[in-house]
Amino acid sequence: MAALTVLADIILPNSIIAAAGLQGRSQRNNTRRQSQAGFQNINVNWARTLRQFDLGFIPMRPDQWATIEGIFEETEGGAYGFLVEDPKDSSAVVATGRAALISGTTYQLQKLYTSAGSSRTNLRTITRPRASDFAIFTSGTPIGSFTLNADTGVVTIPAAPSAATLTWSGGFYVPVHFASDDLDWDLLAGGPADSRLIAGSSVTLQEVRE
Repeated sequence: MAALTVLADIILPNSIIAAAGLQGRSQRNNTRRQSQAGFQNINVNWARTLRQFDLGFIPMRPDQWATIEGIFEETEGGAYGFLVEDPKDSSAVVATGRAALISGTTYQLQKLYTSAGSSRTNLRTITRPRASDFAIFTSGTPIGSFTLNADTGVVTIPAAPSAATLTWSGGFYVPVHFASDDLDWDLLAGGPADSRLIAGSSVTLQEVRE
């Protein structure tokens, strides 16, 4: 089965997120077992967290709902992915932007996560950076000569600096697709077109792992 293709030119507008409402969850996959003595044994099956969003539970105007329905049609009901901005986590600053060496002069963007009071960290691969406000630095100095692939999060830097010295800042998107082949909706207020209200009873967007 071929990997799901993400259509980078389709981005869910933040205005629709605000109008429709968005609920989310961070997903992990662990196998949990409890012994007869009560001890917990947990195996980590996924190496990274995936995001999931539920969209459209706030009543919206028909033209706002039409944006969601349009994306559903354009992506063939989830056969293709698109981009969404997580309203609580959509940017990196110099303190959290990292890069890992792939080979030679190419680097994969990452974001560093920490917990207050702990020295433990975790790195998240960023595959969909926003090119418009992206900047990358080596030892705190801006790098002027680089190429950013906004479809992979891979940066090519001819000078080939050490990955340990690289930091970056800017926004990024989450690649998602419709988790169901069905797009349910409810007409909550009828009447003339300009007074109708529509809500989506179950519009789930699942992160596409890239």
